[in-house]
Amino acid sequence: MFLPTTAAVLALTLLPSALAADVDARGLFGPLTSKLGPVVELGYAAYAGNATLPGLTFYGGIPYIQPPVGNLRFAPPQRLNEIPNIFLSNADVVDARNWGPLCIQQPAVMGIGSEDCVTLNIWKPSNATSKSKLPVYVYIHGGGHYYNSAQGFPANDWVARSSGGLIAVALQYRLGLLGFLSGSDIVKSSTAGPNNGLLDQRAGLEWIQRNIAAFGGDPTKVTIGGQSSGGGSVALHLTAYGGEKNPPFRAAVIESPGLDPFYTTVHSEQCYGNVTKAVGCDGETDTVACLRKASIGAIISAVNNKPSTCKYEPIIDGDYIPDITSKMFTAGKFSKVPILAGHTAQDGSIFVGAPATINTDADIVTSILKRYPALTTATTTAMLQTYPPASATTPWTTQWERAMYAYMESELACWDYYIGNVSGKPAFNYRWDAPDPNLLASRGAYVGAAHTAELFYLYDGTNSGPSASVAQPVFTPFNPAQDALARQAVGWWSSFARSLDPNTYAVAGSPKWEAASQGGFMVADLAASNTTTTPNSRMTDRTTDYPKRCAWWRSVADDLRL
Repeated sequence: MFLPTTAAVLALTLLPSALAADVDARGLFGPLTSKLGPVVELGYAAYAGNATLPGLTFYGGIPYIQPPVGNLRFAPPQRLNEIPNIFLSNADVVDARNWGPLCIQQPAVMGIGSEDCVTLNIWKPSNATSKSKLPVYVYIHGGGHYYNSAQGFPANDWVARSSGGLIAVALQYRLGLLGFLSGSDIVKSSTAGPNNGLLDQRAGLEWIQRNIAAFGGDPTKVTIGGQSSGGGSVALHLTAYGGEKNPPFRAAVIESPGLDPFYTTVHSEQCYGNVTKAVGCDGETDTVACLRKASIGAIISAVNNKPSTCKYEPIIDGDYIPDITSKMFTAGKFSKVPILAGHTAQDGSIFVGAPATINTDADIVTSILKRYPALTTATTTAMLQTYPPASATTPWTTQWERAMYAYMESELACWDYYIGNVSGKPAFNYRWDAPDPNLLASRGAYVGAAHTAELFYLYDGTNSGPSASVAQPVFTPFNPAQDALARQAVGWWSSFARSLDPNTYAVAGSPKWEAASQGGFMVADLAASNTTTTPNSRMTDRTTDYPKRCAWWRSVADDLRL
């Protein structure tokens, strides 16, 4: 065990207290080392990383809050003790060469996932030091806020293909019942609260502000991004507290942003009652204390035995989430930062059902009510007028496509356009036209470039991350055309994170992005042949009917509760 010399300790104790607080005391004793891998010192802790890939080092499973277990179950995230410890020795270096555990999923399986799962994964250029001040990209995974994990979204290629110009981070946060349980007992509790999964993400961003410099990152150059509920989370961070002038990020990437309609207080109470009954806490004076004492087996049983009408999602809390998100954006109550945002070409295809099930107007309404059960008859009637039967002037040619467009544009394909055009900051829009071959194989060719399709390309052929049903990441090798588009896309996304412009560090030969304010968007698409290595990506002008349909959805925000 390495111990500081008596002289070194005496030298520190002789420093004035104010100066001692600012001194890099570890410098008196020399850097920590480990046989496991390169060490990053944070003052209060030190981590050994995985340097098996050329030119980059991975640090996984790094906790950024106190473990949310025991009396901290259902509590807002609690900050770690980050007081510097000058007596850290080589024996204190933590092995961070692999991922941390999954968070408990929904549906849940005993033995897969953990409560103590709230961690960060960091990829850095191996030669980056605390003086490098590199831009940072932080990814928030999707999965409806109730499944998935950071493990399925490795960003080593982002770092490697940026020639060491980027730090990449993937966040894990509490999911489902453990992350988003709400009800009056939770809201009134002095030690618990709603929206903890979202607040975990915020705590992670604040940890990054305090600590990313040690990995070579610049806390003033953080871009946050996410897909589906991860993209919806990004939107909620933009509207946090009614819009912050100085949020803990400088830019945002929003991919197919998805949030479920905000529950009413009555609905939240019904779902909370289902949990307390399932766990055996109904009738208790302090249901929160009872739920905290429940075994993880009882919690898993509650996760798996909930009504289909109960999801555990963010709620309007009057603080971090002041109001319905669409209304916040319309009122300008959000952080104005540069945006890269878009959606897939058939973003609603996997949600509305197979084409054979959508033949009438009533079928279309039924497919939409699956997501928005509280829509009034007046709204669904107006929706059918906004999305009229197929004609020479509509982008849809069948009843199924009509339903798919309505579902897609209700949020997934309209928020990205709208957010990117109201901030007054640089904004870039895209549409992803390349399908995920795994989705085509499992769901059918009709799904096209479905929801999550871009993740296959951005994250090495991912299956969108492990869950209780697929506990390990699964990756599918690229053919030459897919590999070319993946390289182009990673170049664009990482360029935006580095310079706030997807063009600056784009792959040679890539088409140039125009700003969203010019009325166009980038179409990301494969070449016609699997062996062709020049993607068919191109800029396209936006048609006038699309913004009109998006404006109509915003006009019924109260009915949608989005």
